[in-house]
Parts: sequence; C-alpha cells; structure tokens
Amino acid sequence: MDPVSVARALVEELFPGALYAFVGGSVLTERRTSTSDLDVVVVLDGLPTPYRESLRWRGWPVELFVNSETSLRAHLDRDFDRRQPSLARMCAEGAVLTDRTGGRASDLQAALGERLAAGPGGLSDGEAARARYVLSDLLDDLQGAGDPGERAFVAWQVVQDTARLALGFGRRWQGSGKWLLRELRAHDPELAERLLDARDDPARLAAVAADVLERAGGRLWEGYRVEGDPFHRPLRHVPAASLSAETAQSPGMRRLAAVSGASAGSERLWMGQTHVAPATRSADHHHGASETAIYVVSGTPSFVFLRDGEEVRLETGPGDYVFVPPYVPHREENPDPEREAVVVIARSTQEAIVVNLPDLRPR
Repeated sequence: MDPVSVARALVEELFPGALYAFVGGSVLTERRTSTSDLDVVVVLDGLPTPYRESLRWRGWPVELFVNSETSLRAHLDRDFDRRQPSLARMCAEGAVLTDRTGGRASDLQAALGERLAAGPGGLSDGEAARARYVLSDLLDDLQGAGDPGERAFVAWQVVQDTARLALGFGRRWQGSGKWLLRELRAHDPELAERLLDARDDPARLAAVAADVLERAGGRLWEGYRVEGDPFHRPLRHVPAASLSAETAQSPGMRRLAAVSGASAGSERLWMGQTHVAPATRSADHHHGASETAIYVVSGTPSFVFLRDGEEVRLETGPGDYVFVPPYVPHREENPDPEREAVVVIARSTQEAIVVNLPDLRPR
C-alpha cells in the first residue's frame, strides 16, 4: 500500500472520530528511504491532553502528533516563532486523510502555505549582531583548536551556524538536523555543497564561513557589546484609579488590567482584577499559553472545569488561591445573590490572553 492509504487506514482504525488529519514528511517525497516514517497529525475534538507517540502500525514506523485545534495552533505558533515550522510543513505540504469539518483542513493548509511562503522576515539588529559575533568567536576557536576532538566539534558547529546565518539574512526558515541542510539547499545550493565539502578541512571551512560573514556585514568580535541593565530598572506604581478595562473580556465578568506590558513595561507577567456580579456566571473560556494564579479578595466565587467529562466546582472564599494551567477551559461563578466577587489575577504572559468558548470541552 502507498503511504497515504496506510495513514488513512491508521486514522480510520485508531481515531474514527477525528475532526481532520494529515500525513506529511519525507515519506511522501522523492527523499523517502527505507527508514522513513509516517508523520501523522491528528486533530480531535475534546482532547484533554495532546500527545506525541512513536509506534509501529502494520509494519510501518509512525510518528503521531495528536492535538486539539487549540493545541495545534499553539504548537504551530511556537514553531513559527522559532523559525522552524516543521509541523506547519507536515500539514501544509502533506495529504489530508480525513476532514469531518466541512473544509477546515483545507483552509488550514492554505493559511499555513501562505505563511510558509511569506518567510519569517529579517533578523533584528540585535539578532544579526549576535549571530555574527557567535560565528566570529567560533572561527577563532577553530583556528586555535589543538585537540582533534575539540576541532571536530567546533567545525561542525561552524557548519551549522554558517547555515543559520545565511538563512537568517536570506529571510528563510531554519531547521535542525537534516532539515537545516534541506532549508539551506533550497535557499543556496552552492553554499550548501561548499559547506559539506569543507566540513573536514578547517582552513577551507573558515573561508566559507568568512564569505557568509562578509555578506552579513563582516566579522564581529572586538567591540561587540550588548546594552541593558535588568537589575536596576525603576519600580512602577499603578494606582487603583489607573486600572484599565482595555483588556480581553468574557461575558458575565469584568476584567481590569493593572500590570502589563503597556502599563508597566512587564515582559513576562500580567496582573489585574476580575469582578463577577451577584448571581452571575462568566462565559466558558481559557487563557491560552498563560499560567494563571488567582487570589480571592472578597465574595465566594466558584471555579468550574471538566475532569473526565464531568464538571468539577471549586468553592472559594477570601484569602484562597486557585491555579489555572494553560489552555484549561473553565469559568467563574458567583452564587451569592447580594455580594460581588472580586479576585486578583496574575498571568505568566505580558498581556491577558482570553479565548471565549461555547462550553467547557477542550478544543
């Protein structure tokens, strides 16, 4: 059987209710080898815990990437941020195995294809200077290496960092392992072959790396300096009257931002308040990649989530704390018919992430 037929049979047998699924990777290309596996991306509705699994199915090696739609988007965004969109390529360039959503799989392929074609954009000035400095320093290590083992390890690092510098200045995606070579060959096949030919010859390798450095602005070591004093920045005061409602909201509650990137210059933290009126419940929602810590100031709010498909209700009072992990659907309720419930919230992201949902099922 061909790889697509095998992968489709696998999904039908192991994931009969899948929203949609893809098969991608080298197994669908002329690069296929005897050890190529089936890279299968499966999207399920209500999946509580995404996972990756390696297995054999009917004699085929399989890499499974099982996600909800929410976790798939998070993994895709993470890979794009790292400039290594391997999962995006599996989906965009692979074959659709099933789609019970009326076309969301094809829509996702088209959107990812456009994003891949657009490229990652150029390096910032800081990223460019850092890349030049690192490669310049490696070339000094290569020249001075007397131990054959150290020289071999430094040489291979020079090969990789030269490739990454060329890709970065070429506004091209990166990769790791074989994918780094594939990306470089697609961008500059001549450079890829020069690096491969010179990898065991330190002098020739240094010359190839120096050429790439010259195109990127030249060697940079002496005079390289990174400004910044993270230890003596001034404190910021956010008065109670300055709290802002200009933040993400959910029906049934009111959020006020206190500490954020906009208000205080925070980089990894958001803090604020949430108010739930008497006898009111919020919409079901989650907070994306944020971890959320909650301190109950007043009232007796309840926090509701699903465990094994059943609602679990945490009853709280003033002085209590609640922790909400990333991507967990939940809601806040205020059962008190007379008193407002007020909590203070801290999140592990610069801004408040709020994704409102139709119900508590993971997506």
